Amino acid sequence: MTTSVIDHDKFITHKPIISVCGKGGVGKTVFSALLGRVIVENGLKPLLLVDADPVGGLVSAIGEKAVKTLSGVRDMFIEETRKGGRVSSRLIADQLDYFILNALVEHHDYSFLAMGHTNEKGCFCSANKLLRSAMDEIISAFAFVLIDAEAGIEQINRDVTCNVNRIIVVLDASQRSVDTLNAISNMVDSSIITVVANRVLPDKLLNITKNIEIAGVIPENETLKQFDRDGWSLWKLPSDNEALMAVRKIAETTGLI
Repeated sequence: MTTSVIDHDKFITHKPIISVCGKGGVGKTVFSALLGRVIVENGLKPLLLVDADPVGGLVSAIGEKAVKTLSGVRDMFIEETRKGGRVSSRLIADQLDYFILNALVEHHDYSFLAMGHTNEKGCFCSANKLLRSAMDEIISAFAFVLIDAEAGIEQINRDVTCNVNRIIVVLDASQRSVDTLNAISNMVDSSIITVVANRVLPDKLLNITKNIEIAGVIPENETLKQFDRDGWSLWKLPSDNEALMAVRKIAETTGLI
């Protein structure tokens, strides 16, 4: 598999465009939801939340429901590419604004865009390029962009995150989560990587890439687990919830708010 290196000089630096990454199951969606709440509460709005994981989760974690997603146009784009229909593909590209606006759910303080599920199988290079184009089209209207990325390193490898100026990698107690961090650090400038430990103390994490420090720890929290288990919006957690306060502190110490 060919890796791609993100050119730091091409990053958009006038606004925070953050991608939350990590191995599947480390808690990145929960972290993304809590960070989104902290961002809005601190007046950094309008916020654009992007549920870029085809499996989904961020939308429900904030108590929303995605009526439309990019999955339909994603599948159509893949099908046209397979057919080699260049003209049709151009027509699809011309209608990209329409598809984005139909998938975007807007509120006063924030909006969200869900990737959705796809019925197509195989390489999603063209689909990921579509997501990148969607991001390029709409980020100018927002003060802050927060992306809950697909598990692993695929979207980084496919350049979906080409406009990101900070990557937050969530780790758990597993070595595989550290391996994912190390793989990401080989693709991007390590200066834009922030590491968050979820449900594990930093001294338990071994073999972390040099020059990358852990920005904070999100503790085990029974109330958070109950909310997550029952499908309640994490944006309705008590303001003094221990996990929420930990995310708030991470945002403060890393200069996000």
